[in-house]
Amino acid sequence: VRPIGSTSESDTEFDRMKQEILDEVVRELHKVKDEIINAIRQEIGRISTS
Repeated sequence: VRPIGSTSESDTEFDRMKQEILDEVVRELHKVKDEIINAIRQEIGRISTS
């Protein structure tokens, strides 16, 4: 049993892995957001020129 507040190497590695996954999710969400915004802009442009 470890004392409260102590971390092992595996905990540190796990936290690093979690952070990498979160960073990747954020990057992918930004890509999706940009794709949605671009699609909306294209539709607005298409509608306004019709």
